[in-house]
Amino acid sequence: MNNHSLIIAIIAALLATSCGQKTAPADKPFTFARVADAQKLDPAAADDSESVKVLNNICEGLVRFKSGTTQIEPCLAETWNLSSDARTCIIALREGVKFHDGTPLNAAAVAWNFNRQMDASAPGHLPNANSANGSTFYNDIETVRVLDAQRMEFRLKKPNAALLPNLATPSAYLISPRAFADYGEGLSRHPVGTGPFKLREWLPNERIVLETNPDYWGQKPKSDRVVFKVVPNSSARFIQLQAGQVHAMDGLDPNDLASVRADRNMKLVEVPGINLAFLAFNCRKPPMDRLEFRQAVALAIQKPPFIESVYRGAAVAANSVLPLALRGPNANLEDWPCDIERARNLIAQLQIVLKPVTVSTNDAFGLPITITTNVIERIELPTLALHVMTTPRPYLPNPMRAAELIKADLESIGLKIQLVHQNPAAHLAAVRNGEHALALHGCIGRNGDPGSFLGIIDPEVGRSATGINISFLEDYQLAAALNDGREQLDPEKRARAYLRASALAHERLPIIPLAYAHDIVVLRQEVRDFVLQPTLELRLSPVWLK
Repeated sequence: MNNHSLIIAIIAALLATSCGQKTAPADKPFTFARVADAQKLDPAAADDSESVKVLNNICEGLVRFKSGTTQIEPCLAETWNLSSDARTCIIALREGVKFHDGTPLNAAAVAWNFNRQMDASAPGHLPNANSANGSTFYNDIETVRVLDAQRMEFRLKKPNAALLPNLATPSAYLISPRAFADYGEGLSRHPVGTGPFKLREWLPNERIVLETNPDYWGQKPKSDRVVFKVVPNSSARFIQLQAGQVHAMDGLDPNDLASVRADRNMKLVEVPGINLAFLAFNCRKPPMDRLEFRQAVALAIQKPPFIESVYRGAAVAANSVLPLALRGPNANLEDWPCDIERARNLIAQLQIVLKPVTVSTNDAFGLPITITTNVIERIELPTLALHVMTTPRPYLPNPMRAAELIKADLESIGLKIQLVHQNPAAHLAAVRNGEHALALHGCIGRNGDPGSFLGIIDPEVGRSATGINISFLEDYQLAAALNDGREQLDPEKRARAYLRASALAHERLPIIPLAYAHDIVVLRQEVRDFVLQPTLELRLSPVWLK
């Protein structure tokens, strides 16, 4: 080869290399590493975060949250008209939209989706498919009526100021009616929505692969494929991210925060979250049914070391059921102080009981008599089961460490605690059935509305056994305040009702708020246009790799 040919060859090679650095191959998938697999890819049944992450990209609702906010914008519905009493809403659908299987989106398909969750006798209803996030919302809907091919009417049993935010949550996502006819109860393994991606492959406990929906009505995805990769161990996820085997991860061990900040190949996306980690009491069981016991536990918990050890500073101590982003301007409450001596005294008082004793003797005349009196007796409180899930969650990134700390705090005031750690599905089943005495649990604000978030303490929700309220405290005043907030259309009056509910919860302690965690996702530097949504909706359509 002569010099001229050699120079041309070298230039061509450099150009090829340069182009390769600027643009990833078209078929290179964006890979997101997560702690666990999805459970049920059916909006009516999904009650775990991992299922919701996938559904965020396959399915859509009538409305959605504007990216980066909790403001409502059109999605599958182009327009809506809400009556002044917030009990009737007329919705007009977007024209020309089809589900992934070619089924047209029309009013009949929308009505089918809602009726299957509201009516046990409706086609498509699955007896055990009751989304914990959506059950209360669906209980408020009286009818969904088809007006014509592209319009329907929602009629509510009572006013609900959160109607539109609820319609933007995953439990209100739409699926193809034909998909149920094709798969029946197997639908949760074969989701068919209208979203920017559709299911390509699902290898349980290994990966879920989505591919672009070529007929998507909106802006086309920037990645041809998206892979949700299951990597249960946080350290293993982080190592794979460092090695470039995955492009993003959540569930970061807080101990790795410093390493992420120091690595030029990483981007840390961290924002205050709309979430709450809490300790729940099963108020149907003694001694958790006694307010004095719940007060003692509140006084025993040391929150500053809890925040530092569990979150490494990526959280703030919680002093209210409502996260900071959902509070009104006057909703700050003075937190329960840590007072070990006072807590021990309350527990000691609970251990003192009056036991009736009957004594047979003779009176002054020698006649037999029976005297009943009370004697003071000290009883031992039973060993209490503290339930915790083993899998990290956005509100609790290190659940086992959290449980050990709470256990130590409670044992310091004389209680006996047994840890019960289970995977997420087993944990949810146990606490829904009331098997716990205490439980470390949490909540994520999926719709940015205080009323929906406060379902975790709502007595009405506790009676429905949906898994949101696991404290089961029956309190008339608390229930009335929450109901007033849901039905109140005036924003200031609504805020006052929720402030009253928060104050009652702070006083009566169905749960002890522990922490508001920061939402965290770690990306490689080549990832572009990723937005961490305040509702933790995982939108991957705009994401691409440089």
